Amino acid sequence: MDEQRRYSLCMAGIKDLAGAYERVSAIIQARLADFKALYATRDDEALFAEMCFCVCTPQTNAHRAWDAAALLKKRGLLARGGEARPALLNESAIAELRGRVVGVTGKTVDFRGQVQHNFNSISLLDPAKYPPAQYVAHSAVPLPVLRSRFDSLVDGCREDIRGFLRFVFDGERGKAFSEAPAAVTNHHAYAHGLLEHTVTVTESARAMALQYKTVYPELDVSVVVAGALLHDLGKITSYAMTPAPEITLPGAALDHIAIGYAEFTRLAGEANLPRDAAIHLGHIILSHHGHKEFGSPVVPSTLEALIVASADALDFLLFCWKDATGDMPAGQSVSAFSHVAQRRFWRPEPGER
Repeated sequence: MDEQRRYSLCMAGIKDLAGAYERVSAIIQARLADFKALYATRDDEALFAEMCFCVCTPQTNAHRAWDAAALLKKRGLLARGGEARPALLNESAIAELRGRVVGVTGKTVDFRGQVQHNFNSISLLDPAKYPPAQYVAHSAVPLPVLRSRFDSLVDGCREDIRGFLRFVFDGERGKAFSEAPAAVTNHHAYAHGLLEHTVTVTESARAMALQYKTVYPELDVSVVVAGALLHDLGKITSYAMTPAPEITLPGAALDHIAIGYAEFTRLAGEANLPRDAAIHLGHIILSHHGHKEFGSPVVPSTLEALIVASADALDFLLFCWKDATGDMPAGQSVSAFSHVAQRRFWRPEPGER
């Protein structure tokens, strides 16, 4: 297209635009005058209606945008009196929803090449029917499988230990134990994480106990299993799913080891657990981090406590290895430095093993 032709088309477009403006100029000027008068009133609700209209118009059309603003105004959902947000979204209302299960109805549509979610209603759901743990990150191992493995470990203990473990993990306490995370970060920080970690540690500790019993016949396998199952008892109180893993005030102020030992001591008294068994299991709970600098008030000093602490540390490090190496691209065999594990992890390529 030559320059003269381009110029002619441009001028024709300008004339068409000027003609269109002439036809609606009176309407435009009247609308601008209305807005100036509205601004002079300092009416927050009316100003928010105008702002809502301006924000919504590019997403649809002017008529629908104004209808939406009018509907919000009619239902009292526009900010008024200098409020930072609608009254329905105040801080206390939001706080009351933490940890609750909320259901929404609506539909998903394609809008200008992007997925858009349109919600029509919101309601609170019965947490017994819709457990929060089903809708957040959770253990890859199915919950029934973890519970079955846990029960098998309990059933394998001698009668006095078995009865105490059933007393501890019965009812609501057992349910809370199954749903809790094992941490907020670092390892098993998801729903059912505490149960997964506990079962894995206990199965590992039991295997080590059975192996070492051939060398140390005095080693008590039932105490090892019970100590491993109980070692993180305090995490029921220390962590919460709201709905993501979160540390509680007792967990931050007292730590799960102290909380777990206090809870164990109370339950041991209620169940009339023999004194020697109570001291030994209490020692395992207090010493399971292995070192004082890692949070244990005492270090492991029995065969059983040494095995539980070793199994706990091993499960933690293996989880760190998986977490550090799981997303490494092909061709990379050494992970970034893990501050929590204080090392880099190596994932050998098939030819390096």
